[in-house]
Amino acid sequence: MLVYLDGKFLPADQAQISIWDGGYLHGDGVYTTLRVYAGNPVELPAHWERLTLQARALEIPLDLSLETLGGIVAELVARNGLAEGDGRLRVTVSRGAPPDGSLPLTGLDRIRPTVLVTLVPVPDAIAAWQREGIGAVVLGPAYRRSHFPELKTLNGLTTVLALRQAARAGCREALLTTARGRLLEGAVSNLFLVRDGRLLTPAARGGFLPGLTRRRVLELARGLGTPAREASLYRRDLQEADEVFCASSVREILPVVRIDREPVGAGRPGPVTRTLQAAYRAAMVPPQQA
Repeated sequence: MLVYLDGKFLPADQAQISIWDGGYLHGDGVYTTLRVYAGNPVELPAHWERLTLQARALEIPLDLSLETLGGIVAELVARNGLAEGDGRLRVTVSRGAPPDGSLPLTGLDRIRPTVLVTLVPVPDAIAAWQREGIGAVVLGPAYRRSHFPELKTLNGLTTVLALRQAARAGCREALLTTARGRLLEGAVSNLFLVRDGRLLTPAARGGFLPGLTRRRVLELARGLGTPAREASLYRRDLQEADEVFCASSVREILPVVRIDREPVGAGRPGPVTRTLQAAYRAAMVPPQQA
């Protein structure tokens, strides 16, 4: 598998990053992840724009145009043999390495950032999760995004720990809450509930990152005539929901059929979730692959 690292295409096992890189030492960096369908990176401009803005927020001097990124992606698709398959694309931008290995506090514009782009096949298991649904666990505030939750930074420890807790319970996702039990998001997804034919998602008023896929799902629901809105939701709303699903760019829409060992609704993917799954695929997948 080839990767792109700072201007070069290299075998993954030959790519090297400095031990002084701020991303490795301090989590000082940002990233974005998206899905590639038959060589086509979906919503690349939106992901590039968000990545650029977030790099600017961290004062990382990212010089990566959309045109350049598109060329990198096309080359990775060709070299990794994914012109006909689906891939998971990740663009990682980290602080880079100061020449003297110090913690950079000033003069940040003089440090060249590290830019890594990887493309790997989408795991086959995701298709089964989409068909059959997944289990989830609800976790407390210790696992929520701590500082700067609106940024996709390289400090992903809480996410990793949340997913490990979910895995120990035989689940594929963890649902995160505030200290008062207000629902926020999944560890690697945004959260949606269906109740009485209405689509609800936690209100984006701090504490989590409203993803690009979240926005797309809301648009699709409204286009289909399904009432959809943001709301303040709590753990009890999960118990009262007819359907629950999570959404992200790589996993798409995953029905949640079990939460903390209790079934959601009938314990199988519901009709609103199925309709949105089909609509999302139709919107994302190029016509030649559909």
